[in-house]
Amino acid sequence: MRIGSFLSLTFILFSFLVIPASAAYDWDNSITLQKDSMTWGYTEEYSGDRSIIFKKYVDMEFGNDDGFVSAWELLKADVALSKSFKQSIEDNMDVKIDKSSKNVILVDVETDMSSELLGLTDEESDIVNEYEVSYDFKVPLDESGSVLWFQGEPETDVTIKLPEEMELTSVDGIDDKSVKETSKGTVIDGKFGFTGEVVIEYSIAEEKTVIEENKATNVTANTTKTSSESSKKTRLETFLDRLFSGNMDDILDKLKLDGINNPDKY
Repeated sequence: MRIGSFLSLTFILFSFLVIPASAAYDWDNSITLQKDSMTWGYTEEYSGDRSIIFKKYVDMEFGNDDGFVSAWELLKADVALSKSFKQSIEDNMDVKIDKSSKNVILVDVETDMSSELLGLTDEESDIVNEYEVSYDFKVPLDESGSVLWFQGEPETDVTIKLPEEMELTSVDGIDDKSVKETSKGTVIDGKFGFTGEVVIEYSIAEEKTVIEENKATNVTANTTKTSSESSKKTRLETFLDRLFSGNMDDILDKLKLDGINNPDKY
């Protein structure tokens, strides 16, 4: 995990402060895999004196160090941390498939900074910040490999959700792990080990060719039908355009004239 390391610098800067045992900092990871993409969500929590430290960091780094965090300063912190987080992942990709990141595309990093950061910096708050990183796979997992590697923050909680069609073969690097099967797929819970590295071996059963062929046939039929209906509609619109292409006043005058010249017609 990169943002944890980035923010740890903040606490080094404040290392001369005496932080009581009541001060807390927690970091959780939630990884959700699909065959062609994944998201890695992070939740960080500050309480006690650590919340004050984080507030002062935001005020100093992104504000005017006046002892108060404004909405504008919080927005600047949100944008800056998002960019820094994204850059750190681009420099050192934290996801690999079969020992390579060439198939992994970093799509976006979204941040949601806690509103509890707003206000006076010397007041304790329960701060919960959330980050979500999105990745795409150039080639789906069932076609690109059988081993996944993640680099997380050591000793932090992690939940990894596998897609329904993925069968877990083995998992290494997670302490106190539990593995359970659900209707939506396998769920792995535990903590990143002291290296922060997790290796998952998996397999994905190939779908039956007959089913794929039927799907392709249905898609083709639906596409043809839609195209035909669209074509008919276009021709009808063209016909109406030609029918009423003249000046509407001229048409109405003609109708009135016909009514006068042929009174028995109406």
